Amino acid sequence: MSEWHFDSARFVEEVLKPVQDGWRPDEDFFRVYLLPPDVTGADVVRTALAKIKSQLNNRQYGGFKRACDQLRALHETAVATLTDPAKSAAHRAAVSARTRKLGGGLQQRLRGAPGLSGQRVESLVRESGGALTRTTVLAALAEIGARQLEPVELPATPEPRQWSDTHHLLVQLQHASLWDYLAGTLNGTRTSERDLEARRSKLRVSRDAETTAEQTLLKRIQQWLGDASLIAVLRHELLSGLAAQVPYGYSEVAAAAEAVAERLVALELPADTGTTAYAAWCHFTDPASTAPAWQDDYRSAVRDLRLRTALAVLDGQPGLPDEWRERRSELAAQLTTLDTEIARCRQLERHDVEAAATGYYRIREQLSDHDLDVAIERCAPAAPPSATAVVQAGQVVVSWRPSRARAGRIGYRVTRGSTLICADTRDLEVADDDPPGGTPLSYEVRTTRDGTSSTRPARTAAVTVLRDVLDLVLRGEPHRIAGRWRLPAGASGAVVRRNGSAVRDVQSSTFEDTGVRAGRAYDYVVTATYRLADGTIAESDGVHASARCQEIPDAVTDLTAEADGDGLLVRWTAPAQGDVEILELRQNVDAPAQEVVPVSKARAYGVPVRSAPGAGRNWLRVELAASARRQKLLPVTVLGDLAAIGAPCAVDVRHGTVRSLRVDRLGPTVRLTWEWPPGATSARVVWRTGTKPTGPADPAASKLDVTRVTYDSRGVSVPAPAGDHWFGVCTSLVDGETRSFGPILFGQGSTPVAIRYSIERVRSLRRTRRILVVDGEPGSGVPPIVVVAKSGLRPLEASDGHELVTTEAGVAPMRVEFTVPPDLRRPLHIRAFSRDERVHMVAASPGQLVLT
Repeated sequence: MSEWHFDSARFVEEVLKPVQDGWRPDEDFFRVYLLPPDVTGADVVRTALAKIKSQLNNRQYGGFKRACDQLRALHETAVATLTDPAKSAAHRAAVSARTRKLGGGLQQRLRGAPGLSGQRVESLVRESGGALTRTTVLAALAEIGARQLEPVELPATPEPRQWSDTHHLLVQLQHASLWDYLAGTLNGTRTSERDLEARRSKLRVSRDAETTAEQTLLKRIQQWLGDASLIAVLRHELLSGLAAQVPYGYSEVAAAAEAVAERLVALELPADTGTTAYAAWCHFTDPASTAPAWQDDYRSAVRDLRLRTALAVLDGQPGLPDEWRERRSELAAQLTTLDTEIARCRQLERHDVEAAATGYYRIREQLSDHDLDVAIERCAPAAPPSATAVVQAGQVVVSWRPSRARAGRIGYRVTRGSTLICADTRDLEVADDDPPGGTPLSYEVRTTRDGTSSTRPARTAAVTVLRDVLDLVLRGEPHRIAGRWRLPAGASGAVVRRNGSAVRDVQSSTFEDTGVRAGRAYDYVVTATYRLADGTIAESDGVHASARCQEIPDAVTDLTAEADGDGLLVRWTAPAQGDVEILELRQNVDAPAQEVVPVSKARAYGVPVRSAPGAGRNWLRVELAASARRQKLLPVTVLGDLAAIGAPCAVDVRHGTVRSLRVDRLGPTVRLTWEWPPGATSARVVWRTGTKPTGPADPAASKLDVTRVTYDSRGVSVPAPAGDHWFGVCTSLVDGETRSFGPILFGQGSTPVAIRYSIERVRSLRRTRRILVVDGEPGSGVPPIVVVAKSGLRPLEASDGHELVTTEAGVAPMRVEFTVPPDLRRPLHIRAFSRDERVHMVAASPGQLVLT
């Protein structure tokens, strides 16, 4: 702060008046001397101290004598506090603490709102009794990230008449709001008389509680259209929705405004959702906008359709304004009309109960009354005309014809004796999922109207349920098939049939069939038997199931293992049935005999190998621990409860990895070089044309076994016909008759196809004519060729010289005649190039390529 100016109006409002009213000035000397709390300039402080002291004797402030006397008495204390850095810092800290405390209180008052209106700020200052000033309140607001913010003025939006009834009509029609009804059923805010009439025409085809409610709603919309108040009604609905979120904080009001953003402009509200939300927040939280308590009681009663209570509230208020007296008269007239209708319906109960109930429900849409509820309970609905029961898949399906009752929510209650099957359903069919078996069952169906049952039921004829056995399980073993199940309640036993013939060895819940063959499948039907009341035996429909007699698994006899990166690639011939498991034999355990044993016994010989991702029916990638130089893998074919032990495979972990494989083409051969791993003495080279070998033992690949001595003495060269080739090298070890391989390293190389050609002179008088002759096996392909000439030097590529002739692809032999321009300087070197980089052109007679 570089300068300080005395503000007389501020001095009166923030210092003299509060001190006169009892505020202690020693709480904030910065405020008394019109200084900001963060002031640092000593000259500024001294100027303020001197100026304020001189103003205390000014006759202008004679009306604040008590305040001026108190400030003069504290002036020396103020000087000592504000001029001493330590005391000034302590005083500043105390002032800041009070500001933060005020900010906390304001934050609770804001409840997430971005600021306070000027009216609320002034109200806080007045309520503080001089402890606060507008400056301190604004500073505290800034401390918490808020500010003084004036709301926009919202259009006048009184509550529409019969609005509570309208809300109940919308609920009955299952619409969340009047806006949604207009948008989904009519034409939104552009709804016209024509739209209303078109909707009424559609409603005339049926007559029920919902259509009656919608007809009433259409009448009210027509009234709002007539007095041009539809927009105001929709605006009231939207603002009421925002008001309902006020108890939950400003953030919920803002979120509600954001959810209806597309409606704001149409309802003559600010388009910015934040502006509308803040204006609504201020309107509904401003104490000045709070209505008298009796008005809340009245609105609550009307909203709940307690019209008699609402009238009593108005009758108890003396001196009602004209608007409220008019509402009281309308409410009294409405109750008189409803009471007359109630009396008429009471007379109808004598000869037409359903018509009376319809009338009572129509009245209850407008009036909540205990006597009305009692009257509706008196009007019991008519029972269904008839009901039937049918047994289906162990259940009883009960169906009935609909009751002629229509008023209220019509449902149906189904019982079996004292057992409740369904308390309330609007369907015309229900299933008894767990009926008792073997006993006659009868069902009763009653109509319900909002919980009130018909006086008599519709009864079904008796049916008997013959339920099937439960949880049937069949198990196939090498020489038999066994089964088990649970008998349902009421069953006396069971019958088992295989392919139509009864199985002999059957107990109440198990059977065993030994007349079967291994590997064959059999179909069974198990029925539950019941002893009926007349002494006869009845059977259920039966449960069908199939089982296969346990087969003998086939053992794997050709297991092989090859190094594959950091693991092994294990292969075998997959058996026709069963799953192959690879076990690592335990140390010092001999390979077991190849036989069929229980699965648990087979798995006890070793531990499953650690498999890498990916596997097939006849291969598996595994990771083996290198704790021993040699390990054995055991294949086990698992089929059901049996396992066939196969032939083991020895794995040698002494192999190293070949590195730095290099492939160099030398004419028709390829020379291979690599780095041998320590200790390796032999290796295998494999190669294939166009395809990567599958491994060291790939049957489709060419192979060459090389010793370290041979490699060091003359290297490794292999013949390679023209084309692309894959080469692989890995270490190998021979142990008796078994050869094992280490990880394989691959490289790629190619050998171009060589085509011979010659340039011959044409026998004619023209010395410049020549012929390109391309040799080759008759019918073999010849690529596109370009013939180039260059003076003095041999052309190195197709673009290095003068182009003499270009040919398209063809077949051998090929002859193409061309002319050598006579103006090209001699000696002239001619050369042919292939346009296909996989083909190399070779001159048969290089001497013919130079023209002198």
